Amino acid sequence: MGKIIRSKFKKEGEMIYISHLDLQRLLQRAFRRAEINLAYSEGFNPHPKMSYGNALALGTESQGEYVDIEIADDITADEFLTRIQKELPEGIEFMKSAEIDARTPSLSSTIDYGEYIFTIELKRPLTKEFVKSRVVEFLNRKEIIISKINKKGKKVEQDIRPLIRNFDIIDLNEDRIVFDTIIATGSKQNLNTNIFIPMILDLFGIEMDPLDVDILRRDLYVEKDGEIETPF
Repeated sequence: MGKIIRSKFKKEGEMIYISHLDLQRLLQRAFRRAEINLAYSEGFNPHPKMSYGNALALGTESQGEYVDIEIADDITADEFLTRIQKELPEGIEFMKSAEIDARTPSLSSTIDYGEYIFTIELKRPLTKEFVKSRVVEFLNRKEIIISKINKKGKKVEQDIRPLIRNFDIIDLNEDRIVFDTIIATGSKQNLNTNIFIPMILDLFGIEMDPLDVDILRRDLYVEKDGEIETPF
């Protein structure tokens, strides 16, 4: 009798440059080497029964990725974790695994928010007073309207203020500024960092390529009764 194992893992170092599809292939090879038998879908083109949280953008480091894996073996979550950990390359680390009920909603349908750490290198120093005042002003806005192209190719306006749960400064010195933010990161609502980061740079008058901002996804969260918790 098979079972479903939910695992939390890191993606860092050189591994941040492999795509989500390549990550899937990498993990499938690791399971084969670990002699963990995956359960497969039926039909003409069977594929492993694995489902992930919100896909991580290429070049983004993460300390909190999640994957549900249906296995055909009757092994414990601890044995699963021990076996797979030996077969993973540097930069991918499974930190936690637990068996979940088959009726548990999928990761993609339940994850609501992602916590991100943005590190911005500064060419000129910013004062704490200036930064704090801009953060307060930003969070006090009733609306933050952006223009974007929808799936039909039409330009539409969207208020993204409800998608920003938290935005705070956690470090500031002459050379850099570091922000912690919790933003919508799910199938129901999603605020892309490609939209949010240019907005942050503009807020503080920082001129730089948004792609040069260092991004760490610290964790993913599910919202329950107004509070947030990890998928475990």
